[in-house]
Amino acid sequence: MSAIRLSHPHELDIASRKRALGHLSDHLTEVLGADVSVTEWTLQFSGKGFAGTVSMAPRHVEGEITLGLMMRPLKGVIEREIEAGLRKYLEDL
Repeated sequence: MSAIRLSHPHELDIASRKRALGHLSDHLTEVLGADVSVTEWTLQFSGKGFAGTVSMAPRHVEGEITLGLMMRPLKGVIEREIEAGLRKYLEDL
């Protein structure tokens, strides 16, 4: 399995952090068809060809996404899209 690991600083308050996790959960469910479970500050998800976790700490967000065999060739593209989306969500809240 190929993994994408990310860590990104943020300055979100508690309400904004909850909104960010909610937006991510909605995106993963509605757009990517993933099964998602959320516990306090951690989101776990799995979909066709991918699975992972995202944790929202007070000053940074961390995540790890494992790609299945068919998704591995797209790792670079997926990683860039995740980074761009992460910056957008963290800056727009």
